[in-house]
Amino acid sequence: MSTSPGSASTVCLEHADLRAEIDPRAGAALLVLQSQRGGHWQDWLVDEGLAASIGTPACFPLIPFANRVAYGALEQSSARLVANRPDLSAHPIHGYAWQAPWQVDDRDAQSLQLSYDGSDDPWPWQYRAALSVVLAPRELRIQMSLINLGSEAMPAGLGLHPAFPSKDLLGVTAETTAFLPVTDTGLPDAYMAGAQECADLAAGVLPYAGMDSDFDGWRNSVRMEWSDRVLELSSDPVFAALHVFRPVAKPLLCLEPVTHLTGAMATQRLPDIPAPPMLKPAEELAGSIIFRLLQP
Repeated sequence: MSTSPGSASTVCLEHADLRAEIDPRAGAALLVLQSQRGGHWQDWLVDEGLAASIGTPACFPLIPFANRVAYGALEQSSARLVANRPDLSAHPIHGYAWQAPWQVDDRDAQSLQLSYDGSDDPWPWQYRAALSVVLAPRELRIQMSLINLGSEAMPAGLGLHPAFPSKDLLGVTAETTAFLPVTDTGLPDAYMAGAQECADLAAGVLPYAGMDSDFDGWRNSVRMEWSDRVLELSSDPVFAALHVFRPVAKPLLCLEPVTHLTGAMATQRLPDIPAPPMLKPAEELAGSIIFRLLQP
């Protein structure tokens, strides 16, 4: 483990031919994921400049909710949340943990353990989050958890928001059961079981430019094939949906494993969208996401 020369707060992990850079002070963001190939380092995530073009780091956790809460109106609370990034969305978006510093609890050459106390953020419930990053041969594993520290039940959500370069990307393949198109507000307006978008994704067709939608019934694995490499992103079953974001005119694609659908926590929720996980006091929501890096 070393510190990146670019930032005093950035932690660099290395194992065999793999390395990663994480910034605990910037929302536990994974800034760099690289593998050694032919004497040089191959980037698997977008670079800092391209990530900044969509207003986020290259990869970051979504805690204590994923994606958007419609108009900040929560079904389980009278509290009304304000937009935390109005430049990105009129709705609260991506949770709060990605905008706050995390504490380093432990680290070695190939792993890092972080924690975050959410008592000062706008979420109406008290919680604590933990995140670990572990490198293994050709593999990076992110484990995250969320525990309810309050005295009443709390809606809870987890997710991860990695952005991948789409240049020379040939196909994206995943099994899903439903697609949720969105309006100009960024909120879903239908739950389409067996949609053509699901069939296209199963066949490896690239998501179309402008997609910013959930796929429900995700089978917890997605395969990305570039002209010269392959990445397999998998997760524990708790991540039941996959959010796909491909902005127009930007060479990137976000594939986001999430534990609940967009709008699940809001008062304005489609009938087919299930409520989010509810945690009893001291109960925990946890899961892992794995990046497997494959090359010919």
